[in-house]
Parts: sequence; C-alpha cells; structure tokens
Amino acid sequence: MFTQKQTSAVAAAQSVAPDAVLRRSRAARFGQGCVNAAALLRTIKSVVTLVVAVLFVGLAFADPALAQQGGANLGGNSSNPINAFKTALDIGVWVLLGLGIFGIGWGIYNIMFGNAWGKQMVGGAGALGFAGIVALVNDIINDTPPTLPSY
Repeated sequence: MFTQKQTSAVAAAQSVAPDAVLRRSRAARFGQGCVNAAALLRTIKSVVTLVVAVLFVGLAFADPALAQQGGANLGGNSSNPINAFKTALDIGVWVLLGLGIFGIGWGIYNIMFGNAWGKQMVGGAGALGFAGIVALVNDIINDTPPTLPSY
C-alpha cells in the first residue's frame, strides 16, 4: 500500500492533491485497489498455506483408514466420475477427427476453385494430429496401447 507521504510526493510533482487524483480518476482508484489487494494477498499467502497443510495433516490423523484404501478403479463403474471424463475425452477425439477431415476436405475444395486454402489445410492437419496424440495418450494411460503393424 502506498503511504500518504508517497502519494503526496507523486501528487506534488503533478501539482495535484492526492485525494483529488483518486476522486477524479476511476483508473487511479482501480490501480490503488489492485495494489492494496496484492499487498493483502502477499500478507496472507503464508497463513493460508499453513492452514491448508495443518488441515491435511489433521485429516490424515483423524481417519488413517483412508490411506489403506486401494487406488481409483477406472473401469466398469458407471457411478465413478472419471468415466464421464473418459467418455467426454473419447467424444472430443472423435469430434477433432471429424473437424480435421472436414478441414482438409474444405481446403481441397478451395484449391479446386482457386480460393485461399492454407488455413483450412493447416487447421485440419492440426486437428487430426492433436486427436491422434490425445487418443494415443488416452490408450497408454488406460493400459490399452495400440497394436502397431509388424514389418
């Protein structure tokens, strides 16, 4: 936070009273508020970190049986929230594949009729490539790596 002395020094350089600057300028009031908020956050950051750490330690002491449970079961349980995420990821991959094919097709159409085509082709190829990377990572995470052809 700025002290009255610092604000007065800036205002004296501009021949304007510090309160007049804050009364007239919405940007000055917003800036002063941002500086005050930053100072407050910097002050309480350590306290918040300590409180969260103490809560986690307290939870570990309160119910140690939580540490004995197995990991997340990612397959077969429709009530598990991770399955909704996996389904959304699969749908997203299919949407990206469709957009990639459509983008490349649109680029080819524009080439045939002499229109600009570069952005469509690059966008379509990018969508196909990103969909392939996401699908590959998804398969590896789920322990179902794709079968590669043998030569």
